[in-house]
Amino acid sequence: MKSNGLGRHGRRSGIIVATFAMAAISAALGPGVASADVYAGMTYADAKSRIASMHQKAVIATVSGDQVATDDCIVVSSMNSMFLDASGEGPDKEVLVNLNCTAPVAAPGKPGNSAASPEGRKALKERQAAHNISKNPAWCNEDPKRLEACKQICDRTGLCEV
Repeated sequence: MKSNGLGRHGRRSGIIVATFAMAAISAALGPGVASADVYAGMTYADAKSRIASMHQKAVIATVSGDQVATDDCIVVSSMNSMFLDASGEGPDKEVLVNLNCTAPVAAPGKPGNSAASPEGRKALKERQAAHNISKNPAWCNEDPKRLEACKQICDRTGLCEV
């Protein structure tokens, strides 16, 4: 067996040094805390309301598309502002939101999400649910949880009432 000249203790200290080097790199890069965007997926109107309830102001950072009213746009992502205003107020006062204002599903001559995309499939599924609710609204009243789900679908689509 060939020796690399390090001996038994040399290999062990090499492993220890490598371990400490990896720990130092990890510490420098940060812990990588994962957190979900609480406003992503909400309409701008709902996100703006929730942000206001936290004594903050929603500020539109970017907009993609223009087929729906601003309040009906979907929040794609958000982040706390890092800028100070003229009075020196800090970033905890504003939440920057990025909006998707394309139609839920494309139609002939009208741009929107592809029916094959996750967003398009969800929109088509909600349209079908809204159609079913319109045909039989009494079904929603059979259970409080079902009623709440029906209300949410009708609010999102605007295609039914309960």
